[in-house]
Amino acid sequence: MSALKAFAAGTLYPRQLKARAASRCCRASTICNANVGNAVCRSRRDLLSSSLFVPGIALATQVADLRPADAEEGATVLETVDQTAAATEAAAAEVASSSTSATSTSGRKQVYLDVNVEGQSLGRIVVELSGEAPVAAQRFADLAEGKQGVGYRLSKFDGIYDTYIRNEGVKSLSYNAEGTSLIAGGDSIQALEEEYASTSSRHDAPGLVSLVVKEAVERPIKERLVAMNGKLVTLKEQAGEAPNGTSFMITTGPTPELDKTNLVVGKVVGGFDAVRAVASLPFARPRDSYYDKPFFEAGKMLGDKRATVAEKRFNRPLKRVLVANAGLL
Repeated sequence: MSALKAFAAGTLYPRQLKARAASRCCRASTICNANVGNAVCRSRRDLLSSSLFVPGIALATQVADLRPADAEEGATVLETVDQTAAATEAAAAEVASSSTSATSTSGRKQVYLDVNVEGQSLGRIVVELSGEAPVAAQRFADLAEGKQGVGYRLSKFDGIYDTYIRNEGVKSLSYNAEGTSLIAGGDSIQALEEEYASTSSRHDAPGLVSLVVKEAVERPIKERLVAMNGKLVTLKEQAGEAPNGTSFMITTGPTPELDKTNLVVGKVVGGFDAVRAVASLPFARPRDSYYDKPFFEAGKMLGDKRATVAEKRFNRPLKRVLVANAGLL
């Protein structure tokens, strides 16, 4: 039995009917979310919502003041109020849907990196990938997604510099028995080097994300003695490891020196505060002071391993900074 029919039958008092109408009015006001008194309408849909809402108040007021003799006519009015409230709900839902899609759909793939410092959440970095280097961008996305269990999850930020921070990347691109990798570009960085040669992107702004594809300085040649066919043979090999196209940097300012080694794959579009927070952490300072530098350089020239070990620790954060989680948005 509707409210007006109950009122006509004498089972609902005018005060109760007015309370129900007022409740409907308040519900429509909440759904519409429009400031009718100040005439604030952010869009055409808001204007539609407010224009629907105002007659709803008037109709609800008329229903509350009806006499039992006007019950049949009031029933029609009440149905109009219901239709008005339904239309208001639909318009509000449409506005919410359009605003959600506008913020979540940008036309380009986005990935996220959740950063932890000593087990405490520092924030989420959102990276929008570029279309200028498609193989490199897809490689970054695959590593963020963690294909075949290979990805940036639990990787460390191991370098803090004046205008950028560095992530160590991954050591191996495949953990299966065949040794094949599903990561874009595979084990080779040839495709990345080709894109690097043809790209025009530069590290001229903060928030740029780039993969390391070239060495900053040539690795030294080391000699070692090995036994072959009953003889000692001297083998020559390069020290250290060559870039595998997984380590990445995020700039906090213009960094032209990275143009010689890195390929830009995207930019930070959310969570840059987390990038700045990592960049502000304490780190191991290089031995470049007036008193330390001469002795350090002399130790390197003499081949002192202590100088080499110390140099590897330069610019490393003094706290453990991890990518706790990563994925696609």
